[in-house]
Amino acid sequence: MYIRSNFSTKFNTMFTKHLFTLLFSMSIFFQAYSVTYTSTANGNWTSPTTWTPMGVPIPGDDAIINHNVILNTSYAYTSGSITVNTSASLVQDVPSRDIWLNGASATFTNNGTITIRNMLLSAGTFNNTGVLTFNSAANFITMNNPGGINCIDSLYNDGTINNNGVINVVTFFNNDLMNNYGTIQGLSTVVDSLWNEGDFFNFLGATLLADSATNNGNFTNNGNVQFFQFTNFVNGVFVNDGPLSFTDMTNMGDFTNNSTITGANNMWNNEIFDNSSTGQITLTTSFLNADSVNNTASFNNDGSFDIGDSFYNFNTITGSSSGSFTVQDSSVNFGTMSGNFDFCDATPPATAPFVDFNFGTIDPFITYCTVSIAENSNKINISFYPNPTKGMVFFGEKYQLEIYNAVGQLLQQSTSQQLNISAFPSGIYLLVVKDLAGTQLAFDKLIKE
Repeated sequence: MYIRSNFSTKFNTMFTKHLFTLLFSMSIFFQAYSVTYTSTANGNWTSPTTWTPMGVPIPGDDAIINHNVILNTSYAYTSGSITVNTSASLVQDVPSRDIWLNGASATFTNNGTITIRNMLLSAGTFNNTGVLTFNSAANFITMNNPGGINCIDSLYNDGTINNNGVINVVTFFNNDLMNNYGTIQGLSTVVDSLWNEGDFFNFLGATLLADSATNNGNFTNNGNVQFFQFTNFVNGVFVNDGPLSFTDMTNMGDFTNNSTITGANNMWNNEIFDNSSTGQITLTTSFLNADSVNNTASFNNDGSFDIGDSFYNFNTITGSSSGSFTVQDSSVNFGTMSGNFDFCDATPPATAPFVDFNFGTIDPFITYCTVSIAENSNKINISFYPNPTKGMVFFGEKYQLEIYNAVGQLLQQSTSQQLNISAFPSGIYLLVVKDLAGTQLAFDKLIKE
C-alpha cells in the first residue's frame, strides 16, 4: 500500500507537471498563431456558435463578419483584425461597448454597419467604406473614410483623416492633419463646434458646414465652406481659394482671400487681411478694421469689397488700382487709407475726400466712384445724357451741379440744365446732383471721351 500510494503520488505529481506544461505550451501556441474566425450565423460575439471554426475571437485573431453580430463585450487589440463585410453588421448590445486599436499590426475594416460607444485608434490601420456610428472617437493614426461616419458627440484627431465620404459630427477638434475631399457637416445640418489647431485642407469639390468655427492653425479652402460664427484666431493662417460664406467673422490672425466671400452680417479685421486681385467680398452689414490694443489691424484690398451698410477704419487700409470699396451707408476713417484703390460711398459728403467722417489720413491718389455701385436704395434716378460725352451734358430740369476729379477736387459748379466739360481731359469724373435748395439727390460717374 505504501509503495502503490507513493507511486500514485509521484504519478499524479508528474502528470500534473506535464499537464501544466502542455497547457502552457498550448497557450503559447494559441498566442503565437492567430486564428481566422468567420461568422456563419447571426449571434453574439462571445458565442462560439457564431463562428467557424467554433470558438470566440480574441485579440490577435482575425474576425471576418458576414452576418449581424452583436458586440456584447468591449474589444481592444494590438494585432489581428476586424473586417465587417458589405450587408453585415457589428452592433453593440448596450451603449457601453468600445473598440481600441493599439498596435501597428492591428487592422479595422468596415464595409458594412458598425454601431459602438467609443473608438480609440492609437496604432494600426483603419478603413471605413460602410456606415460607422459612435458617440466619441480619438484618432492618432491614418483614418481613411470613403464611407459614412456618424459621430453623436465628439471627434478628436491627432493623426491624419482622409475623408472622401461623409462625416456627420457634433464637435470636431483637429490637432494634426485633416484632408477633406467629401463632406463634413453636423448630424442635422451643421457641425455645432469646429476647432482647428493643425492643418486643415478643404479640397476642390469638398463641403464643410459648421456653426461655431475657430481656426488657430493652417486652413486652406479650395471647396465650399459655410460658417455661422467664424474666428480666425491669433495663430491662424487662413487661405481662401473657394467660396466661403459666414454670418459673422472675426480675423485675429493672417487671412488671404483669392476667391469669393459672402457675409450675411458683420466682419471685423483685427490683424492682417489680404484681399487679392481675384478676391471678391460681399458683406450685407458692416466692416470694421481695428485693433484696439496694438493698433496693428491691416487690411489690403486689391480686389472688390462691397459693403451693404457701414465702413469703419481705425488702423490701416491699403490697396492698388485693381482694388475697390463700395459702401452703401456711412464711411468713417480714424486711421490711414493709402494706395490708389477706388472708394465709393453711396451717400458721400459734398466735398473731397468723399468719406463721411474723416479724422485720419487719406492718400490723395485714392480715387472715388470710378467703379459703379451695384445697388443704392438712397439714390434718386436723375436723367442726363449723353454719357460718355465729348463735352455737353443735358438734364431734364435745372439742378445744382458739381464735377469732381478722381482725387476729389471740385472742378466745376453751376446751377443749370446743362454742363460743358469740353475743356476737361478724357477720363472719369464724379457728378454730384443737388436740388435748388442744395440737398444732394444723386451722384454718378461721368465719362469724358
